[in-house]
Amino acid sequence: MIKKLLLLTGAGAAVIIAVILVAGCSSLPGNAAASVNGVIITKADVANRIRVIKGMEPQDIPQDTQGNDYNQFQRDVTGQLVSEELEKQLCQKRGITVSDKEIDPEVKQIVDDQYYGDVNKMQQDFAKRGVTIQDLRDDLHRRLLHQKLINSIAAEVPVTGAEVQALYNQNKNAYVYPEKRQVRQIIVADQATAQQVESQLAAGQDFATLAGKVSIDSSTRSKAGMVGLVPESSLPTAVGQVAFSLKVNQVSAPFQSTLGWYIVKVEIIEPASNRTYDQVKGQLQQLLQSEKMSKHYQDVTDQFKKSSDVEFADGYSPGPVTAPQATGTATAPAGAAAGQAPAAGASTTRVPAKP
Repeated sequence: MIKKLLLLTGAGAAVIIAVILVAGCSSLPGNAAASVNGVIITKADVANRIRVIKGMEPQDIPQDTQGNDYNQFQRDVTGQLVSEELEKQLCQKRGITVSDKEIDPEVKQIVDDQYYGDVNKMQQDFAKRGVTIQDLRDDLHRRLLHQKLINSIAAEVPVTGAEVQALYNQNKNAYVYPEKRQVRQIIVADQATAQQVESQLAAGQDFATLAGKVSIDSSTRSKAGMVGLVPESSLPTAVGQVAFSLKVNQVSAPFQSTLGWYIVKVEIIEPASNRTYDQVKGQLQQLLQSEKMSKHYQDVTDQFKKSSDVEFADGYSPGPVTAPQATGTATAPAGAAAGQAPAAGASTTRVPAKP
């Protein structure tokens, strides 16, 4: 469910498909800012989109409407409209549509989340900004259309179980988790003081309480000597060797290391473990799907670009229009499926502050 609103506008908006630009074409009518395969994007369309940006994201618009920055902003808005029209036409070619019934629940979710279910409050807020509910619906239509295109392209490149298994086998080391231990420590300046602390502990003094009083290490003294649940590699060599030789709740004899004389206690032992194929195969499948989809997405959009005729009027050409890559990597550790393309209903949008 889309829960926030960002009109796909402005110089920073995502461009969907790379295009070859032809500027200053005399074949365009006087009211045209651009043409996409014969579909005219008018100068009024550009002005209308700038109106919407001004209402929702005013900080994105250069203040000097006569300056070079504003001129480039207008060009970039035109490029975004061209990109959206290209994607719309590609979706038409692939039979992808979005109905009003699909948009209605998205609007309701925004009303519920951002305006406490009060549509009148949203309409009043939008009116103050110079935008309308239809502007919102248009944005949701574009976003849902884009999500359906991503899903359509992804469905054409399925991932097999053999591919997932091969990726797991290539990255087994990424799923090995070393033993960890929860360690407390007391550090003092000399051996004599360390022996006194050892005697106090043997007499029944609480380790954490004593660490908070006498340890010279300020970073752990304030936490009652707590170092944390850590692997041996994160500790100084001598400290790690001692801590990882102890049993649970065992206290070491005093020993010397980097900051002085140490006494350490182990409270928890978390054994080493390996994440199995069954535990990570879902993440790996998503990772491979993202990688395959990214390449296929590029192939599909490149092919459509080559068959498209895009023209810009003088003063409206933004320069090279490029597409963000829905990239993924099949060699990342198995923390999460990085680089995934937007899933259906996903949103990274922003909204104006609640009224």
